[in-house]
Amino acid sequence: MTTPQSTPAPSVADLGFRRSRGDRWIAGVCGGIAARTGLDPNLVRVLAVLLAVFGHLVGLIAYLAAWALVPEEGVDGAAGPVTPPAEPPSTV
Repeated sequence: MTTPQSTPAPSVADLGFRRSRGDRWIAGVCGGIAARTGLDPNLVRVLAVLLAVFGHLVGLIAYLAAWALVPEEGVDGAAGPVTPPAEPPSTV
């Protein structure tokens, strides 16, 4: 009898969505969404504001959650042991 193997749930970093470093006004969330979907960043920003204002603050809560949970571009989200830099060889 075999036991079923559980597959880990994909993380946000696996989905390819990262906060933008270059196209940001506040935290880069809308710039990252625009880069991932291919939309204009200003259109994404307008939609985020409209959702925050007319969506009973759902857009604002989603933006803050993405700011806290989504890693920035160029930042490795993998948590693992930190390896110290290699020491130069001694010249004794």
